[in-house]
Amino acid sequence: MRVETGETVKATLLANAGVLLEYRGTRLLIDGIFDKKGHCFSNLSAEQWEGLKAGTGIFSGIDYLLFTHEHGDHFSPERTMEYLGCQKPKALFLPKEGSAALRALHKQAESLKIPCVLLEEQLCRNTVFKPEEGTRIRAFQTRHLDKSFWDVPHFCYLLEFGGKKLFFTADVDFTYETFSALQGVPLDAVFINPLMRHSKEGRRVFSEGMLRTRLSVVYHIPFEGEDAMQVRGIAERERLSGENDEAVIFLMERGQTCFF
Repeated sequence: MRVETGETVKATLLANAGVLLEYRGTRLLIDGIFDKKGHCFSNLSAEQWEGLKAGTGIFSGIDYLLFTHEHGDHFSPERTMEYLGCQKPKALFLPKEGSAALRALHKQAESLKIPCVLLEEQLCRNTVFKPEEGTRIRAFQTRHLDKSFWDVPHFCYLLEFGGKKLFFTADVDFTYETFSALQGVPLDAVFINPLMRHSKEGRRVFSEGMLRTRLSVVYHIPFEGEDAMQVRGIAERERLSGENDEAVIFLMERGQTCFF
């Protein structure tokens, strides 16, 4: 059993690509406020959503909200506005460009004096954020895997906690991106979706050294009984085929945790 210490990074799956990260008492929530609109993936449970708004249990004292892109299974500006009516994080990291609801969220955060880091290509190319001692955040603008969404600003995050580096790929187009800014950087974990783990192009990212990692964490997986697109089935087959592969973790269940 892994023992949690002050230097341990704890990751807890909410649903889909929603992950709560804890390090030295700081809590970051990435892609964790979304709704059921426009997608076939699993939603937050009613209990999770009420807990988030109330700031109870593991959801107390969330310091930073990070979002990769404005798709309903990753980010709901409307729900985030509702959340900000209840809780006040230290800052938000989110796309600069997007819907009218996103612009309204920008304005609401400004009125509440909550700093917003508005992500766009130039900022991402030149900026490393250091929100807390020992914590660094860097975003990379990338393309979405579905070419019909290449016009939707999409970002990957490199999060550093002490000497540990975690990379979140969300819905990155792994058939197109080369991750050149990270070549040669040793990573402790890369969070990937099942298609990246399953496909020849996705595996090539690792076999050819575009990303060098100690662990792959497969996430963004629908829960049992909610697998309309057969994504969970792909993940299950991948998990069983590599049953003794200690270099892969599958985050598949609500509230499941892992440590780095």
